[in-house]
Order: sequence, then C-alpha cells, then structure tokens
Amino acid sequence: MLQPSKQAVIDIFHDDSSFAAQVIAEVRRLRLARKIRQRKLATWSAADHPPHPTLLVTVDATGVLTPALACAEQLLIVPEPLSIRELSRWPGEVIEWPLHPTHLSRRIQRVCNAFNTAGQLRAVRESLFWHNRRVDREYELIEHIFRNALSRNYLDYPHIRTLLAPAAKFNGDLCLVTPGPQGGLYVMMADFTGHGLAPATGALPLSQAFFAMADRGVSIAEMVTEFNYRLHRLLPNDMFCACFILELSASGERLSYWNGGMPPALVYDAEGTIRHRLKAQHMALGVLSPDDFDAQLVTIRTERSDFVALYTDGVIELLSQQHEFLGAETFERYLADYPSLSDFDRLVAKLESFRGNQPLHDDLSLAVLQCLPTELGAPDEEAEVHALPFSFESRLTVEDLQQLDVVSAVLSVLRRLPKLRSHRTTIYLLLAEAFNNALEHGLLGLDSRMKNDPEGFAYYYQLRAERLAALREGWIAIRVEYHPHEHYLKFNLAHSGEPYDLTELEQDNQIQRTYGRGVTLLQQLADNVQWHANGQSVEFGYYLNNGNSTAR
Repeated sequence: MLQPSKQAVIDIFHDDSSFAAQVIAEVRRLRLARKIRQRKLATWSAADHPPHPTLLVTVDATGVLTPALACAEQLLIVPEPLSIRELSRWPGEVIEWPLHPTHLSRRIQRVCNAFNTAGQLRAVRESLFWHNRRVDREYELIEHIFRNALSRNYLDYPHIRTLLAPAAKFNGDLCLVTPGPQGGLYVMMADFTGHGLAPATGALPLSQAFFAMADRGVSIAEMVTEFNYRLHRLLPNDMFCACFILELSASGERLSYWNGGMPPALVYDAEGTIRHRLKAQHMALGVLSPDDFDAQLVTIRTERSDFVALYTDGVIELLSQQHEFLGAETFERYLADYPSLSDFDRLVAKLESFRGNQPLHDDLSLAVLQCLPTELGAPDEEAEVHALPFSFESRLTVEDLQQLDVVSAVLSVLRRLPKLRSHRTTIYLLLAEAFNNALEHGLLGLDSRMKNDPEGFAYYYQLRAERLAALREGWIAIRVEYHPHEHYLKFNLAHSGEPYDLTELEQDNQIQRTYGRGVTLLQQLADNVQWHANGQSVEFGYYLNNGNSTAR
C-alpha cells in the first residue's frame, strides 16, 4: 500500500544569488529535512529522475522553463513578480517568494509526499512488469506442454467439425478425437469446473489417459472407470469434470456412449429432426469414489444420415446483448436450420450473431459428428494364434458383488484370446447388460420405470448403491466357454433373485425409453440368446470371427 513519509534528504539547485541564499536559509530554519544538499543550477538536468525531492531556486527562471521535465515532482521557487504565462510551462509546483513559513512548509512537504508516492508507484510498476514477464514465460511453457499433450488430437477427421472458444487464455473444456485400433472412432467432450488455467491442468492427465487407452482399444466403460479413479485422487473436493465420451463403430452403424453430468448430446437426421437425446445418466468424473462409480454404457443404432452434436453448457448458456440465455430449444432450432457439416460455419455464425459483443462468461465447445463409416483403415490381421478350448465358472457371493468390478474382471481373464481386442467393447456391453439385469432387477429388486422421472436416474443409482450395501444373501454365477476352432465364446449368467418379467422388458424395447434396452441389445449383438427359468438365467454366444457372427 502506498503511504507518504517524511523526506530525509532534499536537493536544492540554486544560482548563487542572494535570493537563493535567503530561501535556503529559511528552509534550513524550518527543518523540513534531516539533510539539505546544495547543487549548482547549471548541473540540473530536466531529463533526469532526481534521487530526492528537488527545489530549484533562481532569480531568472527562463533557462529552467525551456526544457520539458521528465519528473514533475519538483518545486520551483522564484521571486515575485514573474510572468504567469511563463510559469504555466512548468509542470511541477511553483512558489512565488516571499511566502508565509507555514505555507512554505506545507508546499515543500506536499512535494516530498508526491515524490515518495511517485517512487513507490515506479517500484510497483517495475514489480508488475517483471511479474508479467514471468507469468508470460510460464504461460508459454504451459502452452508448449498443452500443444504436445494434444498433438495427437484428430480434429482433422473429415466427418467431424468442432468449435472451441475459451473464456480465458486457457480452456477448461476438452474435445478429444482419436481412432481406435480396429477402425472405430473415440470422441470425448469434457468440461472441468470453472475456466482458465486451474481447470485446464486437469486436461493433461485426462488427455494422456484417453489416448493411451484408445490405442489399446479398451471399452469406454473401462476408460471412464480409469478417468474417475485418477480425477478422484487428483482434483480438490470443489472441482470435478463433466464428461461425454462415445465410440462410433467402424461401420458407423453403432454408437456406444457414457454421459456424466453433460448436456444431452443430440442425434438428428439430415433434416435436423432429433432422433435421440443422449441424456446424462451418471455423476461427473471425480465426484464419486471408485467403489460408488457406475460405468454402465448405452448403445444405440445409427444411420449414415445421422449426426451427433456434442456440446458443453457454455453453448446453451450463451448470453445475448439483452442478457438472455440461448437455451436448449433455440440451439436445437439452430441445428434444424443448419444440420449438415457443410452448414457448420453458418451455425457458428448464428451463435456469434446471437452473442453479439457480449463477452464469453464460460468456455464454449461444440462438435458435430456424422455417423458415416470411419474409413480409418481395416485393422491388420492378427497373427494366427492357437488357444486351447477352455471353460470357467465363477459363483459370486454378496461380498464379491459389493467389492469387485465383475465385468472388467471377466474381460481380464479373456484378454489373451486371439481376435478379442477388436470385440472388447461389444463383449463388455453384452456382459454388462446381462450382469446388471441380474444384479439390479434380480437381486436388488429395482424398477427401471423410476428413470422416467427427471431426477430418476440419480435416485435409481443412489437406491442401487444403498440396496447393494444392505444385501445379505444371494449369488450370481457366470460361466464362460471358448471354442477355438469357431472362435466362439459362450456365456451363461444365472442369479438367485426374483424372476424377470420378460414380457414387460420386451414391451419396453418397442418404445423409445431411456431404460429397458438390454434385451434388444443382447438380441442385436449376441448370437442365440436364450432365457431360462423365467429370466433367472440367460445364455448367449459371440463369434470373435466377424464372418460367422451376427455382431457387427
């Protein structure tokens, strides 16, 4: 904080006149400074920044009024009378002598205070200058790291268009695109709490994990489980990451997704008609502990004429000049007006027109993906590896169900099978649907119809966690067989809980709901699906050789 202080030293430049001697004697008598240093007026320079408050005492001020001052905190003392027109050229303080001692003391003290304040301001400016240079250098380093970290981001993929507009220098949103090893495409849209450098730092570990896991072709359920584990350990309690991640099959006909706390992605046709709203069914990443986290996926069928719009809340919360939010309905209307990738620039221009000169208050990210065959190249044929025929069965007790990620554990057992990698996501989906049906509906007695309520998803999974923690008896048995000559996997899942109402489940599949699609998914992706014991047991197969399988 700037504060005035009493000056210890005053410099007096004078012309050796009797007038100057009189003034100096009066200043000494008033004891306005601990030390007074006298200098010749000829040594004074208007371009210098004096080290101390300065008094210029002269009978003839013509010489000192000619140059421009570099430092205005100087006091000129001249005898009366002197031309007012001449004195107006002096930017500092002026005293026309003689002056009452009290007024003289106040004027000199005012100059001293102004000098001290100016010196402190110069010190603050220099400190800010060096601080800004250091911050700029640190920002350059961070930008370099971010560029390297995101250098693999495949935003040039021909069937996607993106808009990334940060509200600050660094973006708290993240849009990542990368091909999978078997020709599919992974797309992730993430939104960290806040905007600027702090949330952007979370993008580094998330992006590196995303690219590394995509290279291995893991399912997005395994991805989000790992992401949540990392962010739950890394982020502070008041920070989280809303995330939408999808995997588009190589054919472009199947889309699997996980939505944690993001606005609903929109699947629409070439005319802009909304076919699906892919709503959030899970909490954001980093909120729940690994034990409470749910990685359940949803899979839908897509057509070649379909598009998927992913966006952060910065889009629908965009403010106009009249301080009105854009809103979801208006955004959907814009998509209907500009549905195709070739219209993307006009869609962006429409958003900019709505915003006008209003500054961005949140990071804004938008991506539109067309569900065409990815054409990312056919996967290399795996070397012929011979595996032994085998089977294994596991009977999971209540303690196992409460502590284990069962589906991932089964996949880890199968990971060495030849040709498994390209089907990992599909097998995960099939196992997850069958296992979750057995657990949630069979053992825990949950009713999917509660998901119809706007807050139903959150309540459903809260109730799932509570009932699982309170479960005292029951079991789920999983049997897996592998037939190497046909590259065929056969699964059987049975449970000790209540039978399913298969008729109701099949009816649910005939209408558009946010639940009850497990039966359809099994029938579409698996081979020879059979239910036994009124739904207490399900059996299905899967060919790892696509040529013999109904799964594509």
